[in-house]
Amino acid sequence: MSPTFDPTLLATSLMQAKARIPADTLVAPSTIAEAFAVQTITMADAPAEPVGYKVARSPEGIAVTGRLLPLHIVGDATFPWRAGVAIEAEIAVRLATALPPRAGGYTRDEVKKAVGSVHLGLEVLDSRLVEGSKSPYLLFLSDRLGNAGYLLGPEVPSALVDDVAGTPLEVTLGDAVIFADAAKHPAGDVLAWLVDWANREDRPEGSLAAGEIITTGSLCGAVPLATSGLLTITLGTDHQLTANFAG
Repeated sequence: MSPTFDPTLLATSLMQAKARIPADTLVAPSTIAEAFAVQTITMADAPAEPVGYKVARSPEGIAVTGRLLPLHIVGDATFPWRAGVAIEAEIAVRLATALPPRAGGYTRDEVKKAVGSVHLGLEVLDSRLVEGSKSPYLLFLSDRLGNAGYLLGPEVPSALVDDVAGTPLEVTLGDAVIFADAAKHPAGDVLAWLVDWANREDRPEGSLAAGEIITTGSLCGAVPLATSGLLTITLGTDHQLTANFAG
């Protein structure tokens, strides 16, 4: 007989993990709803504010999210470093107007009009699972899609939600350039996954509230950090953020 899935047991394992856990030692959820239940348990003691989420698509194309925690707002931030940590440079938005679930969903233009500000952001990836994003997907979703922190950086022009593709993007760690290329979103549109999530009629009633921060997906893929040090992201010629990674 297969072991019975227990969301509390999985959540406890993820919360108490000191070292990364091999995926095959855990009982995975069988549905996205069960994975979200694990996330809810792991976030039970999270601070009420600020609230931020990453949006993504499951392998089946279903909109999913994971809470960003810890979430730092525009300023100095220090994150722990260990072997295997990676980062993503992203565009994040802060909603000025709520987008409650509704029949028929929202157009891209309606979602865009709900955005109050657009920011450069830094996501820290450090899964509690040995296999990280290569784990069984519903385990990875239970693990908040590998999120281990976020820095909401400076405000950038709102037009970047439409035309960030092709903008020069550089990431340095100390004096070493670890990424240098044109910004590119995997969906081809930085708002695509947010629109997907907005159009899930079965998402929580209070989701996408005014003031909520949503990070929209990587512009550079996952960039590993070989060592600790000062990380700098530069988008174009005018937009920059820094964060320290301490080993």
